[in-house]
Amino acid sequence: MLFRITSLVAISSAFTYAKFDMDNKQKGDMTACSSPQVTRIATFRFKPNITAEQKGDRAAAFMALYAEHPELLAEPPKGGRPLDTPLNLTNVKRENMWDMGFTVAFKDEAARQQFDLDPGHDRLKNETDPLLAQVFVYDFIAQPNLGW
Repeated sequence: MLFRITSLVAISSAFTYAKFDMDNKQKGDMTACSSPQVTRIATFRFKPNITAEQKGDRAAAFMALYAEHPELLAEPPKGGRPLDTPLNLTNVKRENMWDMGFTVAFKDEAARQQFDLDPGHDRLKNETDPLLAQVFVYDFIAQPNLGW
């Protein structure tokens, strides 16, 4: 009798665990399907009077902010200063004025929104915007044929 009760408890416990695990997998799968990874491209052009030291300080501040939120990121920021590549590859106008740029991948749209609403993000923008002549931010999800 004791064996049967123990077995029933073990079976019941295993079933509960399996159901919980299956529920979590299903939720995880649904989240992954309904909320793909978001990639951000950001480039910055500083005002002419901004020193290299100030630019380096802003780059470090960006990296530090992203480092505070690893749970939101699929990939950490990667980037740098622009390469000196020829701009006459096509007859289309290309900009060569950017001082630095990076890409970062958020786990999903909810993570991107959470990052953008973080008070540290607002603080960083408020500290950096007065130093900038121009900024370019482009968020996207990977799509077949680049979305077309």
